[in-house]
Amino acid sequence: MAREGVWLVAVAVALVLLQGVSSQQPDTLCGECDKSKCPPKEDCPEAEAVDSCGCCVVCRRSLGQRCDPKPAAGVLYGPCGEYLVCQTRLDIASSDEATCQCVQQKEVCGSDNVTYTTMCHLLEEARVQPNLTVQQQSPCLSKPVIKTPPQSSKRQLGGILVLDCEAMGYPVPSISWELYKPDGNTIKLPNDDSGIAVQIRGGPEHHMVTGWVQIMKVTKDNVGTYVCNAENSLGAAKATADISYIGRENEL
Repeated sequence: MAREGVWLVAVAVALVLLQGVSSQQPDTLCGECDKSKCPPKEDCPEAEAVDSCGCCVVCRRSLGQRCDPKPAAGVLYGPCGEYLVCQTRLDIASSDEATCQCVQQKEVCGSDNVTYTTMCHLLEEARVQPNLTVQQQSPCLSKPVIKTPPQSSKRQLGGILVLDCEAMGYPVPSISWELYKPDGNTIKLPNDDSGIAVQIRGGPEHHMVTGWVQIMKVTKDNVGTYVCNAENSLGAAKATADISYIGRENEL
């Protein structure tokens, strides 16, 4: 029992000593403050701040710039600016490299009717446009725009054809397809023709939607003008593709 008591006392003493070393570690790494060694005064894009060792006045770091994630690691770059937080990069394995990232990862609409990825991106642009302000805490409203229209094509009878259409807007538009046939009839797609498939999905970018029409077998009955319609609450846009065939019907 005596030996066990001595061992417990030794452990307690060791823990106290370790805590003392730990509490002194930041000061040891930072060293004594010598203001004569501080970097020269400069015009700061962001506001000024005292460095992580509490010694020198430095410029706050901007979006995407290197920063000091751990004050105890000493001063290398400086603290981040307004609306920014210093985050260690996750795309580099076993790295302590950190950059300033926006605290709020949300799109905002500027007074210039441009959608900015975050508030921080808008503030960066405001350095160039001093009158730039936040118009709303969401993407800017916009009518649909066809970013990638379907392409006109001539295909061999019996061949396969895929048409695609990408539209962008906010609110995100919906896409629909129509076929204007040579005889003047209009067919909304999809219909009961099992040889024509329609697919819609979101993306590939923010506020974008993509639609496809796949013609399993080109015939004289499914050629004509294919129309991609994009629509949201603010308006509509459309794009067309003329599809014709090569060859004779009896070649099928």
